[in-house]
Amino acid sequence: MKTIGTCEPKQNPQTVIQRVLASGDEFEITAYGRPTGVRLVPDHREKRRWIPGSDLMKIPSTSPLSPSDAAAWREDIEDAMDEEVTDPWEQA
Repeated sequence: MKTIGTCEPKQNPQTVIQRVLASGDEFEITAYGRPTGVRLVPDHREKRRWIPGSDLMKIPSTSPLSPSDAAAWREDIEDAMDEEVTDPWEQA
């Protein structure tokens, strides 16, 4: 677990929060090098990742999807991957 001194959240809390969210790691706050018992924990520990369409095609044939439905699903996912995704709350 990473540590962060008490002065960092005081001086620039937004930067500390962004660091926790971007890394997905827990940070323990320390005072003079000793743990304070306070941790900053991201709400979501791992970022979601895309699954390649080729992996989706490896779904066993026992799947409830018919081959044509699986192919259509794969096409939909590949089409969506080509679109640019933007965060509506991100400030430009």
